[in-house]
Amino acid sequence: MKISIDKTLPVALQAQIVGAIEYGIMAGDFRHDAALPSVRALGKALGVAQLTVSHAYGTLKAMGLIETIPGKGTYVVREHQEQVLDNEVGKLRQRFQQLVADAEALGLSSSFFVGLLNQESAPGILNLPFCLAIVGNSNRINLSYIAAVEEALNITLAADSYTFSEFNELQDEKLSDYGLWLTIPHCIPRLRLRLAESIPVYAPYLIPAESTRTQLASLPADMPVLLISRFENFIPAMLEGVKRFAPHLGEIKIITLEDEKLEALLLSYRAVIYSTGCHSRLQQFSQPEIVFEYRHTPEPRYLRDILFPALHQYAQRNKE
Repeated sequence: MKISIDKTLPVALQAQIVGAIEYGIMAGDFRHDAALPSVRALGKALGVAQLTVSHAYGTLKAMGLIETIPGKGTYVVREHQEQVLDNEVGKLRQRFQQLVADAEALGLSSSFFVGLLNQESAPGILNLPFCLAIVGNSNRINLSYIAAVEEALNITLAADSYTFSEFNELQDEKLSDYGLWLTIPHCIPRLRLRLAESIPVYAPYLIPAESTRTQLASLPADMPVLLISRFENFIPAMLEGVKRFAPHLGEIKIITLEDEKLEALLLSYRAVIYSTGCHSRLQQFSQPEIVFEYRHTPEPRYLRDILFPALHQYAQRNKE
C-alpha cells in the first residue's frame, strides 16, 4: 500500500501517517505479512522528518497495531486465528491451482471442476449454536455489517451490537455469553484489553460500499463538495477515496464534525459527503441539495475465505 499525506490539510503530519496506516489496516492493504517501510524510507518518501515518522510508529505500537521484529522490520499485528485460517486457505488455493494446471495438461477446462462441484456439493446450512457480538463506532453501522455478512454468506446470524463505550461497560460475566466477536480491523487491540486470547475475534476488511461509489461517480462534474469527517485522522483517507471514485469533482473542502464553521459551510455547499459517525449531528442542521454518507461494507473475499470457515469451525466445536 502507498502511504500518502497531504501537507495542505489542517491535520498534523504525524496524525496523517497514523490515520493512513489505520485505514490501510482497515482496508486489508497490509495482509499477507507485508512489511511497513522503515522510518528512514517512509520519511524520505513523504518528505517529512524521520522523527515525525518515528513518533507515528510509536503511536501505532502503543495502540497495539504494529510491531517491530529485530532484524526483519515493522509489521502490522494480526490475530493468530485469522492468520492460521488465511495460511490454510492460501495452501488450498495453491493446491487447486495445481489441479487446474494438471487438468489443462489433459485438455480439460475449468468447467470440469464446476461440473464436479455441482454433482458432489449439496447446499450447506450453517446453524450456529451460539450468539456472536459485534463492536464498532455505531450500532446502526454494526447492524448493516451483520446484514452484509448474512447476505454474502447466505446465513442467518444471532448477533448483539455494541459501541465501544457500551463494550467497555459490559460486565465481565456478560463477555462470556458470546462464542465469537466481530469488530473493525484496526480496533482489535481495544477488544483484547478485555477479552482473553482464547476468545476468537475477527475483523472483516472494509471497502467503500457500492452505493457510495455510485453516488460519488454520479456527482456533477466540477461541483464543489464539502467533506465532513468525524475523526481528524480519517481526513486524508476519506479525501483520497473521494478523489479516486470522483476525479471529476471541483473544489473539495474537508472539515471535522467539531469545526465551529460547520453550520455555515453546510449552507454554502450544494453537495456534502460525511463519514460514518456524523449522521446524528448533521440531522440537526438544514440539509443541502445532495448529501450522503461515505459508507463501507465488509470485503466479500474476507467473508468467504476467513470468516465463513471460522464460523463453521466454531459451530462444529460447540456441537461437540
